[in-house]
Amino acid sequence: MSIVDTCNVLLAQALTVFSGTGGINDQLAAMSLNPPLPPVGSILNLSAPLDAYEKTASVKYPVATLYCERLRNTQKEKFRVFSGNALLVVEIRVSSASAGDLATDLNSYVEAACEVLYASRGAWTAIGTYSGAYDVKFQAMRLGGKQFTKSAQIEFEIQVSK
Repeated sequence: MSIVDTCNVLLAQALTVFSGTGGINDQLAAMSLNPPLPPVGSILNLSAPLDAYEKTASVKYPVATLYCERLRNTQKEKFRVFSGNALLVVEIRVSSASAGDLATDLNSYVEAACEVLYASRGAWTAIGTYSGAYDVKFQAMRLGGKQFTKSAQIEFEIQVSK
């Protein structure tokens, strides 16, 4: 397995974690919000910015995208081909004609995604383990077409040994 394949394997697992049973939509439903928020319409594994992808395909909002930001071979384990960290990112983007509740809605989706990560600590694949740590970055609201959009990135590291 090549180094690039390492990202693909980890992203495939992340897609399963976020879209499968116990994933972001299940966590969102368990939060018992009043009124309930719509489920995440698209969970995508992208290596390109969502803005570019939106122009060529139909994307249902709210949307979550997954990508590998960085691989770092720190050689923690000597004599391994790769021993280090993969930085994965899940970006959640919400859209609305009204700017009023956009931040509150985004916070609920982020909380659901963080619950998914909390529940998925441990071995992810034969080569990767997730410790439970993450970092959330919120972006400023902006006008996107005829609607407002707001997004947040949740970065988390997978410890890789192969």
